[in-house]
Amino acid sequence: MNTATSLKLTLTELCQATRLGSDMLIEIIEEGILEPTGSTPETWQFSNHTIATAQKAARLHNDLEIDWPGIALAISLIEELEQLRDENQQLRQQLKRFTPHKP
Repeated sequence: MNTATSLKLTLTELCQATRLGSDMLIEIIEEGILEPTGSTPETWQFSNHTIATAQKAARLHNDLEIDWPGIALAISLIEELEQLRDENQQLRQQLKRFTPHKP
């Protein structure tokens, strides 16, 4: 993801976009699930990708009652799986150029 062209959100805007309270978002940040730029909550900035990650973390916590360290691991594994799937798809596309097409 190109963060230079990404939408940047403040903590307040992230709260509004995710419909999550600042206390929950701060807890998610403290667990390392979200990584804002900036040194304090007042200066934190988040990419638009953060919205989906925060919502996913909240769902795992509320619906499945997973603790925050478990959520951090689960989200890390989910993101790695998505990256591997994307890479696999790209490699399949490249491979198609070198294999004969079947009718």
